[in-house]
Amino acid sequence: MADDVISRYPDLPRPEAPQAIATVRDFVNTDDLETGIDLLVTAVGLSTYLRDEGLLAGTARASRRDLEQARELRAGLRAALVANHDGSGAPVEMLGPAVERLELRLTWGEDGPRLEPSRAGVAAALARIGIAAYEAARDGTWPRLKICSSDACEWAYFDHSKNQSRRWCEYGCGNRAKSRALRERRRAAL
Repeated sequence: MADDVISRYPDLPRPEAPQAIATVRDFVNTDDLETGIDLLVTAVGLSTYLRDEGLLAGTARASRRDLEQARELRAGLRAALVANHDGSGAPVEMLGPAVERLELRLTWGEDGPRLEPSRAGVAAALARIGIAAYEAARDGTWPRLKICSSDACEWAYFDHSKNQSRRWCEYGCGNRAKSRALRERRRAAL
């Protein structure tokens, strides 16, 4: 599902992450603060993104209401990832309402209980993103999904570090910050 993000940035390495994490990470990264590219500006952009990511099948098209819901979901998820980064916990006031609007149902099959979208189309695609967040929380990987510390970047990333202490994404932000700090210390020493 990360193919669209990678196709927009072909020179970037494709970071490994569990599928549920990749789904949420890539959705949050539809708003690239560094380049100013936001894939969710129009309903057509939302439909295209969801279709490219394999979350939306057929000819379903997003409405203005779907776009508002998607942007609310993305904002809630981003706020939760910032909270993961700074250790303050998921901000229920942001994520709660965004997730509560998703149309889900609980089913029970031979493999046990499962959350599924209760509708088709764009509503189902957005529900799949919410389900991915739920699966990441359930399997314990959710706290590893964070936002890069670089104010210029703020890219969502999966923290692979053993002690979950990484502060920057995979794309060199940490190196740039360390180089900048070194230059500043050298200038101050002169």
